[in-house]
Amino acid sequence: MRIYTYAVIDSNSKITAPINGLEGIGVYNIPYRDIGIVVSEGEQIHPVRDKTSEIGERPASGGAVSNGVQDITQEHILKHEEVVEKLMESFTVLPIRFPTLFKKKDDLLLMIQEHYNDFRENLDRLRNKVEFGIKIIWPGETIKNRVIEAFKKFNANVAIADNSLGKIFAMQKLEKYKIDKEFAEEADRCIALVDDFFCRFAAEKKLEKLKSDNLLLNAYYLVEKEKQGDFKEAFERAKNTPGDLKYLFSGPWPPYNFISLTKKPSSLDYLNTKDVFTKLVNNLDLTEKNII
Repeated sequence: MRIYTYAVIDSNSKITAPINGLEGIGVYNIPYRDIGIVVSEGEQIHPVRDKTSEIGERPASGGAVSNGVQDITQEHILKHEEVVEKLMESFTVLPIRFPTLFKKKDDLLLMIQEHYNDFRENLDRLRNKVEFGIKIIWPGETIKNRVIEAFKKFNANVAIADNSLGKIFAMQKLEKYKIDKEFAEEADRCIALVDDFFCRFAAEKKLEKLKSDNLLLNAYYLVEKEKQGDFKEAFERAKNTPGDLKYLFSGPWPPYNFISLTKKPSSLDYLNTKDVFTKLVNNLDLTEKNII
């Protein structure tokens, strides 16, 4: 028997709403104390990742990648996400990374027992909150070229007393350092203004700066459900502000990026579900319904 896992939830009750998971198999809740873990169970669920074996590199979402047992497709990823989103309508959820399987219910219950306190703390902290993603594109290449040109003009007026190769190399390294530093400082100034605007509506945030020259900010904000409207309205105001910044918005999502574990053995790596969120947000073919 194969047990496919979707999320830890803040309930030990039966799931009354009909929710079908992978391969169309209905999901159910395995209770432990006052929480539960939502699963599908059946031989026809392919072991895309088996928790009793070594965890390998995960496949990309764009297309199917063979793992020697069963191809993983975008359809599988989207079905996993669909189940988690439906659960989010009724429960606080800790999404489990796609794809995670157990062979025995005893192994799954042992994991819940061992890490119950972590699960409970996260469920309490994330209750009635959702995650939004914001990407900000800026003309980074243009800005960097502007900085480079300014340095060239400055250096044209500076005489180098020692024209040795070593001295020239050192000056070039110093120039590159100063260019990168000024570019990063300009990015930080812009990010601070944008973040100050959005973080007023957020309980927590995670910022990834300058993932590339043109991707200024990849931000995740944890927002109370009652403030979702305010956050979306803030995004609309920011998007319509004159300037060179372009905004991408996604959500609401389950809190993929805000699960915090105090104990992180290898057997719990599947609770770091940021990779699923990143796949869904970074691939527009997967997120057209969420992108504004």
